[in-house]
Parts: sequence; C-alpha cells; structure tokens
Amino acid sequence: MKYRDKLIKYFEEAPDGAVIVANDMYEKGFTKMSHDAFFRAVERLCDDGIIVRAGKGMYIKAEDKDKNQEELLLNYFFGENNDDGLFIGYRLYNKYMVSSYKSDRIELYSNVIKARTCEVGNIYVKRPSVELDFENAKVIEALEIMQNYYDIEQLNKLKFARFAKQFARNYNDTAAVYVLEHMKYKKSTIAFMKKVLDMYKVENSLQQYLSYASDYKVPAVQRIAR
Repeated sequence: MKYRDKLIKYFEEAPDGAVIVANDMYEKGFTKMSHDAFFRAVERLCDDGIIVRAGKGMYIKAEDKDKNQEELLLNYFFGENNDDGLFIGYRLYNKYMVSSYKSDRIELYSNVIKARTCEVGNIYVKRPSVELDFENAKVIEALEIMQNYYDIEQLNKLKFARFAKQFARNYNDTAAVYVLEHMKYKKSTIAFMKKVLDMYKVENSLQQYLSYASDYKVPAVQRIAR
C-alpha cells in the first residue's frame, strides 16, 4: 500500500470527532518514512481537502469540519475519560462563580500533551507535573484561584468565601503536599490556603513550606458560618 493510501486509511479509521496529532501518528505507524516526508504528505492531504488542520500538527477528518473545532480540541485535551484535563483561568473562576467575567482565552492543564505548553488559537494548554486525579485536581483548582485572587476581574468575594469553605471541608492534606512537592506556587499562595484551612480548624501540614519569620500578603476572607 502506498504511503498516501495508508495515511488516508489512518484518518478514515479514526473515530468521528477525533483530533489526530501528527507526531503521535508518525510514531505509531509511519517511522519508515522520513519525518519531513511524512509531514509533507500529511500537508498534501490537508491541501487536497481530505483532512482539516485544527492547529499546528493537529488534524481532523474533513467530514468533521463543520463541527465545533474548539469543542473537539477541548475533548482531546481532556482525554478519553475526561480525567486528563483541568480548566484554569476564567473557565475555572466561572465554574465556581467567583467571577462572572467572560474571557475568550481558554486556559487549562492537560496530561495529554507531551510538550510543556501548547497553544491552538484561543486555547492555551500547560502540562502539569502531576496526574489530574480527583484529589490533586481539587487542590490545584484552589491554588490557582488563590494565587490569582488579586488579578481576577469582577471577583465575587462572597462566592469565593463559599468556595473556600467547601474546599476546606473536603481538604486532603496528602494531595496538597504531593501537588506542592511537584508544582510551583508562591509562598503567599500557600499561606493563603493555610489561612483558610486554619480558619475552619482543618488540620494541615502546610507550615512546612512557610517561614514563621515572614509576613505574607494574604487577602482577608469572610468566614461562612453555614
């Protein structure tokens, strides 16, 4: 079978709505071709309308071209079981209603990508240093909101206070320590999280990342009684 036919067959057999990454495709079945020849062949398929470019090195089948490409890309970044991705930025702030500001830029963490970062149109993706299981994800969400607290447009302090209480009630110290050992967050962010946990009398070991001699700039947070 000619390489062109083999390439076409690969795309035809891909599930509907799938985003196909050329580098992954090459490694899975086309290493007998030179890297340059492979990418030129893929680009020719794109030029011929057999496939559609969704982003740099990312393609979809031509029959999927009328589908929402943003949605297809997000489905790809979140993974087959929806557990490889995590919104950050305003999609995260909107999720917990700590801000009603709508941003065209979509930011997320994804374990699907191999590079440290990936940018496709208005979607900006970073690879985290941890798996995004449920407990790790909850800690990262809280750290991301707390780290950016002062920069969040249209911040709703009451909704943040409710989010903080809910986070404290379900806090997992093992997950928090694991995330902080593998991902970089400001000391003031960790101090902010500790302040929330201490306010609700939740046992934690975050002091190990802080200095008693330092005075961290931490926002005032309303304590929610119920």
